Amino acid sequence: MERKSLGELFSFDITSYASPVRYPSGTVIFPEWQKATQLLYLEEGKARCTMSHENGAVTILDFVEGPCFLGEMELLGVQKVTSGVTARTDCAGWMIRLEECREEMLNDPVFLRQLCIFSNEKAIRVTSTAACNQMYPLKNRLATFLLQSQRQGLYCEPHTQTAAYLGVSYRNISVSTCGLPEKIRQFAQENLPVTL
Repeated sequence: MERKSLGELFSFDITSYASPVRYPSGTVIFPEWQKATQLLYLEEGKARCTMSHENGAVTILDFVEGPCFLGEMELLGVQKVTSGVTARTDCAGWMIRLEECREEMLNDPVFLRQLCIFSNEKAIRVTSTAACNQMYPLKNRLATFLLQSQRQGLYCEPHTQTAAYLGVSYRNISVSTCGLPEKIRQFAQENLPVTL
């Protein structure tokens, strides 16, 4: 989505319904299973969207980066409760109170156009990720995942969630990552580019 100020996304003055927000890295932006009462316009930062299952497993749904909307599916009524959203980096944006302006937003052609653009970009990104998970070997997918999920240069995801996201077993992830630090050290000593 093209970087725009909050006012450019609406044909009416949204600022009276919005509050500026900041979330430090690691902060829960939207807890899971809550009734959505707000829409977040994330101007900058990265976040991780997750879903918990009845058996206690957690699935990573997506990694998002500002500018983007979070809570748009709940706004449209496609999803009734929130997915978990956690800040991966320091995030800043605007929280819009839906109960005060939902109908106005849903009847605003400027906002709906921006929402369509964002939703289509998101669909393309998710489809591309799914295609890559089928077409490329694990080492390539894992390298991409490490770059996406890293936080200040560190890999902090549980192997169980990484395995589920990449569609492989926990054992495959464990085997693939066990020699990683040594391989990176070796390439760094030889001043070679790191390829996994």
